[in-house]
Amino acid sequence: MSVRAANSPASWGIEPPEPVTDPPWTRVLDEIAGAGYPGTELGPIGYLPRDPDRLVGALHARRLSLAAGFVMAPLAAGAAAAETEAVTRETCRLLRAGRSSTLILIDAVNPERAATAGRSDDARRLDVAAWSRLTDTVRRVAEIASGEYSLRVSFHPHVGTDVEFEDEVERLLQDITAGELGLCPDTGHLTYAGMDPLAMLRRHRDRVGYLHLKDIDEERLARVRAERRSFGAAVAGGIFRPLGDGCVDFAGLRAVLGELGYEDWITVEQDRLPESSTTPRAEARRSLEFLARIGIA
Repeated sequence: MSVRAANSPASWGIEPPEPVTDPPWTRVLDEIAGAGYPGTELGPIGYLPRDPDRLVGALHARRLSLAAGFVMAPLAAGAAAAETEAVTRETCRLLRAGRSSTLILIDAVNPERAATAGRSDDARRLDVAAWSRLTDTVRRVAEIASGEYSLRVSFHPHVGTDVEFEDEVERLLQDITAGELGLCPDTGHLTYAGMDPLAMLRRHRDRVGYLHLKDIDEERLARVRAERRSFGAAVAGGIFRPLGDGCVDFAGLRAVLGELGYEDWITVEQDRLPESSTTPRAEARRSLEFLARIGIA
């Protein structure tokens, strides 16, 4: 199996919007490389250098490749469409400069849905007009990325957003064709939302364009649901774990990747807060060593 594992600034707690507690980007890249990863994701726009030459130089100095990048935006908010397009173009320019071929698209976490994270029956769904705005924005981002920058676009279903649960994921993939949009399954977020990541990969094998690997603490997940905690509270409580320490079936994942003939980058992520008491570099290394032991990377 020829799979290359990247990590992400998200494993150091770097998520949009940028908090003041973010560690320096130079340290994060040093630690991703020091943990043994050959690649990194871009992270939120503006965290790594926005100048393409400076970004590429920083990556080359650490022998890191740019595996992928993401746009995370409120996709159903029509008023934000122009800003989303601008962020998309800047992200795509940096990805092209770094010779990456993948843009990941994610709906932004919103307070109402973060409050019902992981509990499908409690979560309100978008009405017809809002869903139409969301799909229009997804199509526009995909059109820009693929048409203007020749990038593959894969959608990442994310906890605490309007595309979190199985009915929402299936509706999006039904409404937007495979030619327009691929899928980026996230093993931890799918598990959090009550889905089987392996079943999702098999069901949409022809649309899987990228993959995020997370592990999740099963007991903490049950407690979070029972106590009706928000997504932010769950992350703060350490619900995401180094790979191999949680309930995701990574041995089964290896078999499914073999079935799919998947040979591309994957990104290891461990969602956390920047002020987490655990050590991102040590846990990132543990995750990579686990993937090596089971033959994924």
